[in-house]
Amino acid sequence: MKKNLDEKLYNAYLSGEKQAFEYIYNKYKSKIEYFIYNIVKDYQKAEDLTQETFIYVMQNKLQEDSSFKYYIYLVAKSKAFNYINVEKRRYEINKQYVLSSNEEVSNDILEEIMKEETKNEVLKGIDELDEKYKNAMYLVNIEGLSYEETAKILDETLSNTKTLIHRGKKQLRKNLIKKGIIEMNKILKVLIIFTAITVLLSGIVYAVTQLYKRFNTNHNITMNPSYKSTLNENTINNLWVGTLDLAWKELAEKIGKEKIELEDENVQIAKDLSASPFTKEMLDKNDYKINIERTITNGYKIETTLNKELNFLEKFDNFNEYNWKFGESEEFIKYFGINNASSENMNKNIEILFYNPISINNSHSNDFAIKLKTKEEDEIILYRTDTNKSFEEYYKEIENKTNLYTGNREFKEIDELRIPYVRVNGMISYDELYGKEIKNSEGLYIFDTIQNVNFYLNESGCNLKSKATMVTEYLSVGIDTKYCYFQDNFIIFMKEKNSDIPYFALKIDNSDILEKKEENSEPKLIDHTVTGKTEHYKKYLDGIEYKFYEDENYEYYYPSQKTEVVTVYFENGTFMTAEEALKQGKITIELLDKYEVEYIKKNKSM
Repeated sequence: MKKNLDEKLYNAYLSGEKQAFEYIYNKYKSKIEYFIYNIVKDYQKAEDLTQETFIYVMQNKLQEDSSFKYYIYLVAKSKAFNYINVEKRRYEINKQYVLSSNEEVSNDILEEIMKEETKNEVLKGIDELDEKYKNAMYLVNIEGLSYEETAKILDETLSNTKTLIHRGKKQLRKNLIKKGIIEMNKILKVLIIFTAITVLLSGIVYAVTQLYKRFNTNHNITMNPSYKSTLNENTINNLWVGTLDLAWKELAEKIGKEKIELEDENVQIAKDLSASPFTKEMLDKNDYKINIERTITNGYKIETTLNKELNFLEKFDNFNEYNWKFGESEEFIKYFGINNASSENMNKNIEILFYNPISINNSHSNDFAIKLKTKEEDEIILYRTDTNKSFEEYYKEIENKTNLYTGNREFKEIDELRIPYVRVNGMISYDELYGKEIKNSEGLYIFDTIQNVNFYLNESGCNLKSKATMVTEYLSVGIDTKYCYFQDNFIIFMKEKNSDIPYFALKIDNSDILEKKEENSEPKLIDHTVTGKTEHYKKYLDGIEYKFYEDENYEYYYPSQKTEVVTVYFENGTFMTAEEALKQGKITIELLDKYEVEYIKKNKSM
């Protein structure tokens, strides 16, 4: 059986490739912490036991017929309960997992949602479940372990484990219904408001939205990987921006391929991205940026950014005094536009592309499109429709209807316009691409693929900022690559070319005679909330301001509780959170500025 990337990395580490440990650690650290915390109920102890788990796993080889994921969770469970035994609290914890009856659960779409690792959003829902369900749900539905593996880890019978999962799903579903997430009148249709929104295509879940909450706002979107991706009725507020397309094509160019093809041919995202017609030639060169760096394994880190600030020819009126709704929403929505009291100057912002009335005797329409003109000459097109197609199909539809339209394209004095204010802050990690090998690339794997977007539309214009990051690594360990690292005991000989005996020999056992590196190098800072790392607890993404530092004049806040994921790495190999480093005087706030870490600065005197 072909080993997955986890097993390859683990075997690479056991074979002497020390760097492989870093990959495994970064992927599993917070997952294991979360699992252990559900047992010991102590965050500090969960962190300590996680370190012990990794030490054990890296020193004791797993069995050939076991998966790495199963093995590390089994070790984590053992470490957690050993601690409980020492504290004489095993009975108290174990009884949380005992369940006597076996109750059937109704069929629901959670079966589909749970097939994909929905990370933080589903973790939040699971975290709200009764204690006895938490780890069982987490291991099966988030980590993808089998019922049999989960039963062994939890010291439960297979029957009890299935019961825990079924009851946990039932409780989760009830909780979602209470929050208004599942409409009972639309069976199997899920509208996820505070959790993940999953795109289903031909029965395959292929994109999971990671919502990035900031400034006390919830922005509920489904981010689509490609212009050609088909939109689905089970998703809401679908969004596409071309930054990931640019990164994908840039990677293809760097490795000398016409298009990226993966060894796993069933990954729909890869197919859509390779087929996308969008290129950098379709953008003003001043509006986008592409940055390429070589990684530690000589792979590629590709970052593509797009920034647009557009202003209408004339500012529209805002309609804050009106109580208007949107669709079936019961909330009042902010609108801007034109009515009979507006200045005629605003009319020049608009060009009618087409307007098809419901009937000859009814001037109202559910089928129309307009173009909003900007000072920068970029066009903003708004299309009113109820269909579910790809964005490519939508745009072709607009073009066809525009070509067929013979009516007046001017926006007249009697015409009216209402457009809602739109604000989007979103981020997605395309985990379906993780660990996928690129065909004929001699061991190049996709490691991280993330995309974020900030978009705002109001009466003055719109602002768009988007960034996509793709990281690939060469992980063809044990095939052709040789790693000759003299990082432990070694011997040096010197001899004449034709001599059988050397004239010099040196065995190096420790670092006393090795030249030390200067320790004045500036530390490195990484904000894992923008590098696509999703292995942190839900508390780190709560949409509230968190004060992480203060000096004489100012207080400094994160726009979310992300203090644990902004990390400072020092030259000697140690690391700590930015909050800790600031308090200890090891760094200054200028380091956060250098690495463009987002924070809020408040004057103490105000």
